[in-house]
Amino acid sequence: MELDALRASADRLAWRGVASDGWQVAQIHRGPEGWESTSLPAEWEDLLVAVMEQTRHPVLAAVVMDSDGAQLIGFSPKAGRWGGWLELDSIIGHIVPGAWPYFYEDENGEMQPDEGEDYQRRRRAAEQQMHAVGPPAPLAAPLAVQWATEAGFTSSIAAVQAVLDGREVFVEDLFFRLLETLGLPEFADAES
Repeated sequence: MELDALRASADRLAWRGVASDGWQVAQIHRGPEGWESTSLPAEWEDLLVAVMEQTRHPVLAAVVMDSDGAQLIGFSPKAGRWGGWLELDSIIGHIVPGAWPYFYEDENGEMQPDEGEDYQRRRRAAEQQMHAVGPPAPLAAPLAVQWATEAGFTSSIAAVQAVLDGREVFVEDLFFRLLETLGLPEFADAES
C-alpha cells in the first residue's frame, strides 16, 4: 500500500521492509518535514495520524538521533498516542542542549565533565520535559503493550520494559528488537 502521507518523503527513503502480513517499516533519512523540531510533541506527528487513518491500523515511529538514541511515538485508533525513549540519556542534550554537562580543563590539562549540582538540576529539568511527551520505560511499556494488542499482537510488559531499558551500539538494532518484542513479524527488504 502506498502511504499518501509519506509521499513527500519518498526521495529520502533509505530502506523499506515489508512483512508477510502487510506491515511495513521505512527508514526515512532526515525524516518528514519538521522532523528536527525541538518542540515536543513535534508538529510532524500529524503525519503519523494521517498514516494511521489511511491504513486503519496502529503506527509506530522512532526518531533516531545519530544512532545513539530515539524518541518513540505510536498512535492507534482506540488508545491514541503513546511515547517513550530508547537510550534517552545518550540523546537528551541533542534535544535540550543544557542537559549536557559543561567541561573544564583539570590540573593535568585533561577535559573533565562538571557533573555538579547545577548540571544535576539542568539534567532533571530536561528529563522532566522529555518524560512529559514520552514517559520512562516502566510507564511506557504498558502503553506499548496496549498498542501491540490493538495491532493484533501479543507482548509482555516486562519484556518490552527490558528492551526500552536496553542498550545497543546502534539504537536502530534496539528499535528492531522492540518491534520483535511487541510481536511484529520479521521484515524482509523491499524495493524502495
